[in-house]
Parts: sequence; structure tokens; C-alpha cells
Amino acid sequence: MHNLRRLKPYLKPHSRRIAQACVVMVFVAIFNGAMVWLLKPVVDYVFIKKDPRMLAGVVLIIPIIFLTKMIFTYTQAYLMSYLGQIITQEIREDLFRHLHELSLEFFWRSRSGDILSRLTNDLTRLQDGIQFVPLYLVRDSLTVLILLVVMFFIHWQFALTALFTIPFAASVLSVLGKKLRTSSRKSQEIMGELYSRFQESLQGMLVVKAFNYESGAIARFQIENDALFNQMMRYFRATALSGPLMEFLGSLIMAAVIWQGGKEILAFKMTPGSFFVFLGSFFAAYAPIKNISQLNSKLQMALVSADRIFQVLDEKPSVVDKPLAPKFESLKSLIEFENVSFRYGGQERWALRNVSFKIQAGQTVGVVGPSGSGKTTLVYLMLRLFDPSEGRILIDGKDIRDYCSASLRAKMGLVTQETVLFNDTVSANVSLGNPHATEDEIIEALKIADAYDFVSRLENGLLTHLGDRGLKLSGGERQRLAIARSVLKKPSLLILDEATSNLDAASEKSVQAALERVSKSNTTLSIAHRLSSIKNAGKILVFNRGELAESGSHEELIALNGLYATLDRFQKISVEP
Repeated sequence: MHNLRRLKPYLKPHSRRIAQACVVMVFVAIFNGAMVWLLKPVVDYVFIKKDPRMLAGVVLIIPIIFLTKMIFTYTQAYLMSYLGQIITQEIREDLFRHLHELSLEFFWRSRSGDILSRLTNDLTRLQDGIQFVPLYLVRDSLTVLILLVVMFFIHWQFALTALFTIPFAASVLSVLGKKLRTSSRKSQEIMGELYSRFQESLQGMLVVKAFNYESGAIARFQIENDALFNQMMRYFRATALSGPLMEFLGSLIMAAVIWQGGKEILAFKMTPGSFFVFLGSFFAAYAPIKNISQLNSKLQMALVSADRIFQVLDEKPSVVDKPLAPKFESLKSLIEFENVSFRYGGQERWALRNVSFKIQAGQTVGVVGPSGSGKTTLVYLMLRLFDPSEGRILIDGKDIRDYCSASLRAKMGLVTQETVLFNDTVSANVSLGNPHATEDEIIEALKIADAYDFVSRLENGLLTHLGDRGLKLSGGERQRLAIARSVLKKPSLLILDEATSNLDAASEKSVQAALERVSKSNTTLSIAHRLSSIKNAGKILVFNRGELAESGSHEELIALNGLYATLDRFQKISVEP
């Protein structure tokens, strides 16, 4: 009932079409009963009394009834298909929008394959439920009800015999329903695992091939695929049992009705026409009753899928703007970390601990340290993808939590070591953070990033589609587009997160030159693996195990002969022939 209530906001705007569909389904049910009722005059007056006028009337009315029913049946199918599609479309859009509103923390603790499963598989099952459950519930229930009225009108004792097994059938279907829901929930969870496994192998195919891991990846997939098979077979066993069980109960009733009906006709207490109407009503009720028995399985799957979808929609972002938070306009004087500590959810170890430093406007600050020392966590906090567990980050003396986070990020440029490009044009990728930029502004940003020459050589220039993840370009070309994307935002703070660490020497030289040009006109926070790329920075921060171990210029840190000097010596040794 909770999930049904949650669906109400999606159903309410379409209440008029739902009402229309229900009215049409009522007429379909009525015409189903009318077709059976025609058996009485056909048998009694045409076949037995041989009335030619009744024959002409029946021949005329049968096509009219079937044509009218066909129109109503088509209308009902169209309306329910429309409702299933439009409601699912709205939920899909809400899901996609909500996922983009959630904080990064949600994606850290969630498997992307499971999220994808909810966006696809669960939505498909929910759509089936919206489309077919009302159809079975309204149309087929009304059809059965009308046929029962016909049967009671013909012979109430026979009708009571037909109703004898309904309480028993309901109790059996209730037990099956619990099994269906449990099996459906488990199968959906396993489906999420399978999506994750597919995605993992597709994204890591290079490593799979290079390490001959095909058999291992296949073996892991087979285990989960077998688990899904076993769980789905539990579901299908319960589903398969409901239909034959209803048929068996129906056969018992039919045998009893034929026995009683035969005796009544032989005793001249019932006409053959009435008996055939009763028997026709019984047989006509079989298909809708079978649909109703399957309704439970579709309903359970739809409810489980709705539950999994609403679990995502119920997620709350961990980073939330204050009401009426003002927009961040630009950095004027100072960025300050004031005793900042942070640890990720579920982790005992601090990613950052009691960190304090200042960045003056227009200054380039380098950040170095061993892997896992907290460098990238700085980026997440600066972009306000996470909030500090303790302490404050101030911009011009104001806590960044007091600003609108979207406006804060709008004034920050980011270039990471793993460049993310979308399957779109060069122009669309570069103008990602400034969608209203003119073509001249895009070209200027490309020139600053040393990217315009190679872009102009592409087949369609700015309108060239880059393909999935921009794989049509080299690593250096992708990185220069990322720099152009940040330049076009005209950021107050440019954040470089090991932007050249994955490049070869030639590409690194070109990209580094572009970064230096950009840094001259921006406040820059540059996280680096190679010390050579930040030795000219005005200040260098050295992190170790989440703490700020040292700070100063390159010369000051070398003279200090601490961690930075050690890292410098190791890197010089590693590049010597």
C-alpha cells in the first residue's frame, strides 16, 4: 500500500485518461457478457424452434456486437499503453534528475550496475504493472462479475457450485503471492549484480585481455548468472502453478455443472439454451479468471520494482544549500582552510586531519604527497562535493557552505588526470560549463589550451563527434580539450588534479605549457605527482597521511630536507639513465 500511495502523484495528473480507460473497460466487460447471452436465442429459437426471423436478427446483431467490442477493446489497449508509457517516462525523468541532484557520496557507496538495473529493468516491470494490472483488475474482474450475474440469473444453484472454490483459490494465491514477492526482490538484486559485472568487464576489457583474465571474469559471471536462474525459476514455478491450479479447480466445477445441468434438462426443468448460456458463461469466465490469477505475479513484480525505484528517489543529498543561499560571484582576496578534517562515510581513518592553509587570489599553489595522503579529497571539498566533518573552508572570509553550491562550482575550473568527454561534438564538450558561449569564445579557449590546431584538422572541426568517452582522440588531445573547457568558464579558481600524470613526455610538455598559460591569469590549485610541474608555484603544500606536513616554496622545502626533499631525490633518481 505504501508503494501504491507513492505512485499516486504520478497517476493523479492522468486521472481523466484513467477514468476513460475504466469506462471503456466496463463496456468491454458488458459486451463479453452480451456475446454469451446470445447463445440462448440461438439455441432455443433458431436451432430448436427453427424461427427464421430470430435467425435473421441474430445474424445481423452478431457483427454489430463484435465491431463495437473491437472498437472498445482497441481504445482500452491504447489508453493503457499510453498510461504505462507516459507514467514510466515521468518516473524515468525524475530518477535521472534526482540522481544528478544527489551528492557524490551516494555514488561512492552504490554500484553503478545496480543503479542502471533500476533505471532499466525495474522501470520495465513497473511499466508492465501499470499497463496490465488495471486491465486485469477492472476489465477481467467486471467480465467475471457480469458472467456470474448471468449464471445466477439462469440458475442460482449452479452458480453457487461455481463459486464454491473461490475462497480456497484466494488462499492459495495469497501464499503464492508471498513467494512471488520474495523471489522477485531477490532476482532484482541479482540483476543489479549482473549489470555491474557487465559494466565492469566492458570498461576493463583492456586489463582483462592483457592479463588473460577472460576465464576468471566468465567464471564470476556464471556464478551470478546461475544464481539469477535459480531465483527466477523459483518465481516461475510459483507463476506456473497458479494457472494449472485454476484450470484444475475449473474442471471440477465444470464436471459438477454438466452433471447437474444434464439432470435438469432431462427432467425438462431447464431449456438447452439456458444451459448453454450458463456453460458459455462459465467457459467465457475462464480466460479473465486466468488473467486475474496472473495479476498477482505481475503486481508483486511491479511492487518490488517500485520499491527499488523509490529507494533511489528517497535518497537525500548529503550536501545541501541553505535556504536563499547567495550566489558566489568571484574570488577577491583569499581562500582559507581553517582546521579542516574529513573522513568518508563508513571509514574510521581520517582522509584529512586538522588542515589549515591559505591561498591568495592570483596565486598558484602546488599540492604534493604520497598516494592516499588526501590530495584529491582537497578537490572534493573545494568543489563542495563533500562538506568538512570538522572545520571550515572560507572564501573571502565567508564559509563556502553559505554560498549556493552551483554558483560556487560555476566559478571553478577542473582538469583531472582521467579526462571525461561525452559522446557529443567538440563544441558541446568544450562549452559544457558555459553553454551560451559563442563560437569565437570557444575558439579562443581552444587556442589558449593549444587545442585549436588539432581540432581544425578534424573532419568537421568544432562539430566533430568525439565518440564514446572521446576515444577518437589521443590522451594529450583529450586533456587539452579539458583545459579549454575550464578556460571557457573563466574560473576564479582553477583546480588541476594530476592533469599530466597519464601523458607521455611529448604530450605532457604541450599540456603543461597550456596549463602554465592558463595559470598566469587564474588562482590555481595544482595537485601534482611530478614535482617538476609545480616547482615554480608560489607555495607548495606537502601532505602525508591526511595531514599538512610541510609548506613553502620549492627552495624552502628543499632546504628543510624533509618529506618534499625526499620525494624530489627519489624522482630525480627515477629519471636518471
